Amino acid sequence: MRVLFSTTAADGHFVPLLPLASAVRAAGHEVVFATASSYAARVRREGFETLPAGIDLDELERRFAPTREELRTSDLPPADRRARAFSGRFAAIEAPEKHDDLFAVAGAWRAEAIVHEPADLAAPLVGARLGVPTVQQSFGRTIPSSALRAAAEIVAPLWTGAGLEPDALAGVYRGVLVDICPPSLQDEIPPAGVTVHHMRPLDRGRGRRGEPPLVYVTLGTVFNRPALFRELLEAIAPLACRVLVTVGETVDPDVLGPVPANTDVVRYVPQREILPRASVVVSHGGSGSTLGALAHGCPIVFVPQGADQFENATATATAGAGIVVMPERQEPPIVREAVRTVLLEPSYTERAEAIAREIAALPSPAQVADSLFGASG
Repeated sequence: MRVLFSTTAADGHFVPLLPLASAVRAAGHEVVFATASSYAARVRREGFETLPAGIDLDELERRFAPTREELRTSDLPPADRRARAFSGRFAAIEAPEKHDDLFAVAGAWRAEAIVHEPADLAAPLVGARLGVPTVQQSFGRTIPSSALRAAAEIVAPLWTGAGLEPDALAGVYRGVLVDICPPSLQDEIPPAGVTVHHMRPLDRGRGRRGEPPLVYVTLGTVFNRPALFRELLEAIAPLACRVLVTVGETVDPDVLGPVPANTDVVRYVPQREILPRASVVVSHGGSGSTLGALAHGCPIVFVPQGADQFENATATATAGAGIVVMPERQEPPIVREAVRTVLLEPSYTERAEAIAREIAALPSPAQVADSLFGASG
């Protein structure tokens, strides 16, 4: 079977698809990714071929940057920020730019099924136009219906232009849902009638926590502002701990200046090498960072900045596995006290370990691939 995986050009959307894509390929099916040409090298580093579809990354950032900055300093409640950011980027910019390309390459490649992440709003429409099944794989918690409805209004002309009835939720539930978020962190369920396959997002790496404790700091690849890293270092370094900071491929570690003796700053280290040894993660709260930490039983101190981060942070804190420091309170003394609390209070690690056991009990990507597509004949 020829299975096309379609993703927006961002690690937080692409990387969660890799376990299922690898399992589908291991089952003997043909797999290729459709994404922006400027992101193709990133996909090829993971061993997959690509088909070009979507807006160039630099152009996307240029067009969306004003909205991101406006929302970062906005007084809007987090839920309203999420709906505006989601629809403003993925529906207003990315879907129209990707739709025609994706329709062309999916048809030429003769795709027999399309797997997409929930922000790739061109994929459900292309699947409907080609008459092939689509599978949505989540990258974390369910996208709020308010955000999907806002996006649906924007992409509706794409559906009517293709001679199809617009979908009230932008088509993301057109087919099967593969959900990688543990049920204890979900608070919104898909519409009635949607077939859901739960799937383990990743396996726990091996390692052992030591003394002094290791605090791992990450802000992902979009919200990794050097100024925020400096504030976090000012907060954490005075504690009796070791600190590891990963700034991402686009940030030079030297821009943080001299760092304390207990601190290492690098561009990138695979998280499965860090998380088994970490005692606390300090994070913006992206879905990948959140699920990765919890899968390894690491409690989290959240400093959310935008997108889905407020929701991930709130859900984890409600589950007892973390503390949230909202933007208006992200000052070094407050962050320091939050990290100290999580380090010293065992209940945070106990709750994170409970979620880790919940994640480990979910079906494997191989099991889900077999349920969706079976073995290649």
